[in-house]
Amino acid sequence: MNTCTAAKTEINAILFDMDNTLFDFAAAKIVSCGKICEFLGKGTDWDLMRYFLNSGLGYENHANIEKFMKDNGIYNEADYETAVCIYESVKLNSLVLYDNVIPTLEKIRAAGIKTAIITDAESSQAKKRLTKTNLAQYFDCAVSPDISGARKPEPPTFLCALEKLGTAAGVSMVVGDSLRREIEPANKLGMTSVYAKYGDWMKIPAKDVIPDYTIENFGELAGILSLE
Repeated sequence: MNTCTAAKTEINAILFDMDNTLFDFAAAKIVSCGKICEFLGKGTDWDLMRYFLNSGLGYENHANIEKFMKDNGIYNEADYETAVCIYESVKLNSLVLYDNVIPTLEKIRAAGIKTAIITDAESSQAKKRLTKTNLAQYFDCAVSPDISGARKPEPPTFLCALEKLGTAAGVSMVVGDSLRREIEPANKLGMTSVYAKYGDWMKIPAKDVIPDYTIENFGELAGILSLE
């Protein structure tokens, strides 16, 4: 099996978070919220974005749009359906890869390292985003809650990805932008953890979670893996 040497151990597989690790999903989501508000003639991008963040309905649930409209006294089914279409299309078309993602993934694949996506997006959504950004070809598999039966930071998503790749935690790496949802479970499972700090737009403190590596640019992975 091909391996590359990192400072901590030999790595033969990498599990990547998707949103805000490979591309700026938060920015795309905010743009889509703004376009909805323009269509409805009510509120701002962040007025609607706060519903997705704080309503408790779920970060990707269209019910957030419905609640926003009802709370503002502007709900009707036709406009709601249009708003949902705007949300999905603008969000997808606004995805922008972070710098050095494709060149670095090409180096990783050329080195024979197996790769997987671990995401809380449903499989259908993950497939659309990976296809739109031309990233699907760089991954052996993608594990979503509808596949693993759980959401991060619970272990099943990570363990399912390891099983699909045919590898073990001790020789695998996790790369993600969330200290609680990716780095902490990676540490607990004995995996090498890489905190993609550049994508952590919420910056929720987690002083007790210490990643093995912290990167400010996706391209720094090549150095960690001695691929440069």
